[in-house]
Parts: sequence; C-alpha cells; structure tokens
Amino acid sequence: MISFPPGFTFTQSCLQDFAVCPRRFQLRYLLAQSYPAPLAKPLAAVDRSTERGERFHALMERYWRGAALPERVDPLIADLWQTFLQNPPPDVPQTFRRTEFSVSVKPAWANGARLAAKYDLLAYDPDGEALIIDWKTGRRPKRAFLERHLQTVLYPLLLVEAAPRLLGIALPPERVRLLYWFGEDDGATEEFIYSRARYHADQAYISALLARLNALEVAEFPLTDERRHCQHCEYRSLCERGESAGTFETYDADSFPDLEELRQVIAEAAASDDFVL
Repeated sequence: MISFPPGFTFTQSCLQDFAVCPRRFQLRYLLAQSYPAPLAKPLAAVDRSTERGERFHALMERYWRGAALPERVDPLIADLWQTFLQNPPPDVPQTFRRTEFSVSVKPAWANGARLAAKYDLLAYDPDGEALIIDWKTGRRPKRAFLERHLQTVLYPLLLVEAAPRLLGIALPPERVRLLYWFGEDDGATEEFIYSRARYHADQAYISALLARLNALEVAEFPLTDERRHCQHCEYRSLCERGESAGTFETYDADSFPDLEELRQVIAEAAASDDFVL
C-alpha cells in the first residue's frame, strides 16, 4: 500500500510526472529522492532559461496587479518585455483579475484526493467569460502536445469546480478559455475553449489516473517505455537509463515540474479542508 506525505496535493506537475513515468513520480513525490543529476547541458544555459522564466513571471505579476514597474527592465528579460508590449494577449476580461492565484479543491469524483492549480493570470467578467493565461518563455510546442498536457486538462477543470466559492456562481464550462502566451514566438498564443463534453471527459481522465495510481503497490511503479523522456530526467542514472544529460536544444523548462508551486499548494492545503485563495 502506498503512502502519501501529509497534506499531499495533486498538481498538474505531479500528475504529468505520473502520466509520463510512474517511477519518476514515486522517486520525486513519494520517496523525496534527492538525486540532482543535471537535466540538460550546458548547465549555464539551463540555469539562464529557468531564471528568465522566473523573472518574467515576477514582472507580469507586478504589471497585472497595477504595481509600480521598474524604471529599467531587467536586461535578461528585456526582449520578452518588448514582445509583451507589442503583442499582449487579446480580449482579457477586466472585472476580476488575479495573478499568481491558487485554487485547491477536493471534488467528490476525485475519491478524496486534493487537486490544485496555480494560475499565472485569471481574469473574469460576470456577464462574459473566464480566461486563464499562462506565460511561456520557452519554445512553442505543437498544439497536439499542449492538447494532451495535464496543465490543459487540469486548469479549466479546477476553475469550473472552484467557481461557486471563488466567483459566487456556477461557471458553465463553455465560458472558460485557457490561453498560452509564448514570448519566444513573438507573443504567439494557443487558445483552448472549454466545453461541457471536455469537462466531463477531463473529470473521467483525472479520476482514472488517480485510481491507477492508488491501485499500485510500492514495488509496482514502472519505468516509462518511452526512453526519450529519460534524456532530461534527473533520475536517469538511478534507473540505469543513461548517465549523460540531453542537450539544451531539446530541453524546455516549461515542460518540467514547478517544485516551488508544489511546496506552496501543499502548505496551503494543509491549512484548510477546502479553500480558494
């Protein structure tokens, strides 16, 4: 029987890990295995990419909150800032706007599991729609990759689940949009319009994923059959899937778990049985 850490919360990051490789999920979240192999080489390029993402997200948080902006934008993200000014996301609702905004719910269909999401920007108009925006500073993947990614599945789903407490009314799925904004693609966007059919399908998918996870015994977490996923995994040598890191050209920081996000939502979930911040 597997045992989760106290207050464990399922985010898109850990669910994506389980979907990609159950063994990676076990090592990272259940065993808290410290095995800091490099994700890609050269390390300096990976670190720079990660730092760019963190600084740009911080700047976007200040901008959308209406806080004072620095007189001189950080040179590391000056190009991303100019791209944003020239190509901001279109049609952002104005009534309700929250940045770096977390929700956590325990829906009945999740069999006791707590699910959480952290939105870069959540905007809503009572007579219109709700828009989730996620800032991406890495390369733009194919739409098919985004379509099946757990972030695309979980973020609209949890917004609909949290809406009665968050917004004071039920939110029909068809009034929810998820938009990815890509700074390195000149501000290009990929938009996913939610629907009731997709809402029920996503419920069933997450429920099945959780059931599969809970049915596993400690010794049953298999390695992925797709060895390409091992190329940028810090556990690859532990699993005897190679010792050399993949190259930075094939690495995308946006596709890897946000461990700081996970730590934050676990701490928040431990303080309440069902919360929306």
